[in-house]
Amino acid sequence: MLCTYISAAGGGVAMAESWLELLLAGASAETISAHGDDLVRGGADPVAAERQAGAALRLLARLDERRRRAAELAALNDIAARLAGLHQPDELLQEITAQARRLLGADLAYIGLVHGDDFVMEVASGAVTPQLRGLRVPRDAGMLGAVLNRGAPVWTSDYATEPAFAHDSFDATATAERFRALLGVPLAARGRQLGALFVCKRRESHFAEEEITLLSALASHAALALDSAAAIERHQTAAEQLTAVNARLERALAWEQQLTAVVLRGGGVEELVDEIAAAATGEVRFVDAGDAVPADLVARVPELPSVLAALVNDPRGACRAVQADGGTVQITAVIARQVTVGALVLLDGKDAETDRSLLERAAPALALAAVGERAVTEATRLTRDALLLDLLHRPEPDPAVLRQRMRNAGLDPSAGYCLVSAEPGQGQPGEPQRRARRELAALGPPAGTIVAADGARLVAVVPARDPEQLVRAWGAGGTPPSATIGVAGPTTGPADLHRCYREAVRTVDALRTLGRTGVAATAARLGIYRVLLSHAGRAELQAQFDALLGDVVREQERRSMPMLATLKTYLDHGCRAAPAAKSLGVHVNTLYQRLAVLDGLLGSTWREPPRALDLQFLLRVHPDAEPW
Repeated sequence: MLCTYISAAGGGVAMAESWLELLLAGASAETISAHGDDLVRGGADPVAAERQAGAALRLLARLDERRRRAAELAALNDIAARLAGLHQPDELLQEITAQARRLLGADLAYIGLVHGDDFVMEVASGAVTPQLRGLRVPRDAGMLGAVLNRGAPVWTSDYATEPAFAHDSFDATATAERFRALLGVPLAARGRQLGALFVCKRRESHFAEEEITLLSALASHAALALDSAAAIERHQTAAEQLTAVNARLERALAWEQQLTAVVLRGGGVEELVDEIAAAATGEVRFVDAGDAVPADLVARVPELPSVLAALVNDPRGACRAVQADGGTVQITAVIARQVTVGALVLLDGKDAETDRSLLERAAPALALAAVGERAVTEATRLTRDALLLDLLHRPEPDPAVLRQRMRNAGLDPSAGYCLVSAEPGQGQPGEPQRRARRELAALGPPAGTIVAADGARLVAVVPARDPEQLVRAWGAGGTPPSATIGVAGPTTGPADLHRCYREAVRTVDALRTLGRTGVAATAARLGIYRVLLSHAGRAELQAQFDALLGDVVREQERRSMPMLATLKTYLDHGCRAAPAAKSLGVHVNTLYQRLAVLDGLLGSTWREPPRALDLQFLLRVHPDAEPW
C-alpha cells in the first residue's frame, strides 16, 4: 500500500508538474483541455484529471486577466505620459478621444467641456456625421447631467430605450450617430467639473467593471492634463501680455524722451505735432482751445466743437471717441494745471489702442509747449499793447522818433489807419472784454490790425481808410453786439494817430451818454451831439442843467419821487397825460399831482416851446437824467 501510495503520490506530483509546465509555457485553454484528455487515456483518474484541468483553466483565466490588466495599466501609463507631453488643449482633446476609443474597443468616443451653464462637444473620434462636434446642450440635460451631477460613471446598454434619464433634443444627434451602448465618466480636477468623456458602441452591449474603471482612470489623467494645459495657457497668455505691456512701456518711455528732447531744444507746438503725426497710424491735428475749430475739421467731424467745449468745461474727460464718416475719431485733451489748452485730434487711425496711448503720452509735452508759446505770445502782446497805448496817449513831436515808435508798436508809418474805441457790455469780470474782442474779430479786420486793452475798454488800430465800412459791418452778422464802438479816421500821417484816437474815445463816450449801447458810430454821425458832448460842451451842458433843472433834482431827492422821469416821459409823449401815466405805470391823477409840483418849480410856461424843447434835450443827453 505504501508503495502504491508513493507511486500514486509520485504520479500526482508528476501530473501537477505537467499542468504547471503547460501554464508556464503559455498553453491555451484548448491545449490544457486536450492534456486532461490525454491523461485519462493514459490511465489517470478521470475525476482527478478533470479537477486538475478545471483548476488549471481557472488559473489560466486569472493569468490572462492579470496580463490584460498589466497591458492596460502599461497602456494607461503610456497614455498618461503622452498626455503630459501635450500642452495645447486641442491636441489633448484629440489624443484623449482617440485613446479612449482604442482602449475600450469602442466605435465612437467624444469629449465635452463645461462652459457656464452649457456643455460643448469639443472633439469626437469615430463620428459618422458632423452634427456632434460643436454641439451645445444644457449641462443638466439627459445622461450628461447624470454624469456631471453624480460625479461618477454612468452607462447604459441601449441609449434609445434607457428610462433612467430624460431624453431631449440631443436624441436627434444620438439617432444620427446610431448610439446604443454608452458609457460616460466625469472629468474633474481640483474639485471642479471640467467636462465628461463618453465612449459609444453601435450595438447593444454591457460595460464590464474593468472597462468602467479603465475609462475612469483615463478620464482622471485627462482631467489633470487638461487642467495643466489650461494653467500653462493662462501663464503663457499672461506672459505674452506682460511682454506686450513691457514693450509698450519701453516704446512709451522712448517716445516721451523723444518728445522731451524736442521741447528742450526749443521745439514748439507745430514741431511736436509733426513728431506725433509721424508716429501715429492716422492723421493728427492740434486744435487750440482759444481758437475756432478749422472749417475743414468741422466738416469732417461735426461733433468736434461740442466735444472740445465739453473738454474745456470738464478737463477730467481727457479722451473721447466719436464716430465720423471715416470711422472712429479720437480726441485727447491737452491739459495744463487743470485747464484744457487744446486737443489732439486723430483721424483715420488704424490701431486705436496704440494711437490712444501715443496721444495720452504726447499730451503733457504738448501742453508744456503750448503753455510756453502762450506765455511768449502774452508777453509779446502786453509789450506791444504798452507801446501802442503809449503811442496813442503821448504825442511825439519828433517825426523820426514817432515813426520808430510806430514800428515798435507793430504799425507801418506809411499806412493809413482807422481807430476804434470799444466799450464792453455788462457781465462777469473779464468776460465782457473777451466778448468784445470776439465781436471786433467778427468785423473781419485786415491783416496788421492790432487790438489792445485800454483800461476797461479796447482800442483797435485797423489798416483801413473807410471808417463807415467798419460802422456798417458792426452787427451785420445777425447777432446784436454787446459792445459800443466809436470809429475815427483815417489817419493822414503818423502825427494824426493821437487825434483819431481822441476822436474815437469821445465818440464812444457820447454814445454811452446817449444810452446807445451795442451800436457803432463815427464822429460825423453824432452831429450836434458830438459838439455838445465834447469836453467843453459837457461843462456848458452841466451848467445849463443845473440852472434849469436843479430845483427839480432837489425836490426829487426831498420827496423821493421820480420827478425827472415824470418830466421826461410827459414831454416824450407830447404832453399827453393818459399815455404818459400808462408809460410811468401810475394813475393819471397821480401824474396830475406831479405835474402840479413841476408847475410850482418850473413855472406855467415849461410845456410850451422853445422851453419844452430845451428841457427835453437836457433830459436826453445829461447822465443825471437817467430813469428812476
